[in-house]
Amino acid sequence: MKLLVILLVLALRRRDGGWPLWLTREERHQRFIDRLSPGGGALAWWLAVALPTLLVALLFSWLCGLAGALLTLLLGGVLLLWLIGVESEFRRMDTLLVRGRMNDRDALAGSAARAFDTGPLDDGPDNERAWFNDLAGRFVLRAGDLFAVLFWVTVLGFGAALLFVLNRAWLRRHPEHSDWARSLDIALAWIPARLTALALALVGHFGMVAQAVSGRIWRLDDSRGLLTLAADAALGGDADSDEPAFQAGVNRLEALQELMLRALAVWLIFAALWAVLPT
Repeated sequence: MKLLVILLVLALRRRDGGWPLWLTREERHQRFIDRLSPGGGALAWWLAVALPTLLVALLFSWLCGLAGALLTLLLGGVLLLWLIGVESEFRRMDTLLVRGRMNDRDALAGSAARAFDTGPLDDGPDNERAWFNDLAGRFVLRAGDLFAVLFWVTVLGFGAALLFVLNRAWLRRHPEHSDWARSLDIALAWIPARLTALALALVGHFGMVAQAVSGRIWRLDDSRGLLTLAADAALGGDADSDEPAFQAGVNRLEALQELMLRALAVWLIFAALWAVLPT
């Protein structure tokens, strides 16, 4: 049933518009935390992060039978949409690629700023390469967060995915009270990031990815650098080209989009295999 929920949600995220504000607002997780516990500290973390996680885990473990399956499909779908958002990273990137192919610099920069919080696109080859590299890194990290949520939904259920998302929202809202939350975030992101790197290696240049991540694969960090290194290596080295920096950046974004879609397919295969394993 969890696999069906994931497939349904991924399909719904391709829908453009018509979503309620509580699903589209970027700060929805932080606002939820503020409603439960506006302050910081350990007690506030337990009220705003741990308690909702426990309640959700108990709810979905209690659902059984045909009625339970239908409720899991409905409630799990709504919850997963709230966790990962209704704006698909891949659909946003499609929009950016259209702007890039039309050579519309202003529209591309404006859309990227709204979708991925990038800075201005300045003139000059070096500035353009740096801007495209920053945009690619932000896209990879967004996709990595999506894959992490899908991993925890598949393996441990909706409660684990909620813990991952709310704990990360807590980190953004209360960075001064986040020693325990930061350690937990690193732990929750560790396995999904390594599996994402493996997926990128399988659908990209395996040897180059293995070489790029060999010094970081066992490191206990936030895994963001690992994902960007793996994605860049999976695309292969930059070939010498006479193309302008802007067009080369657009082409690399298109290749990255295709790479991450193939990695998503690997994740869905993993989820399907997990679903058929005997419990």
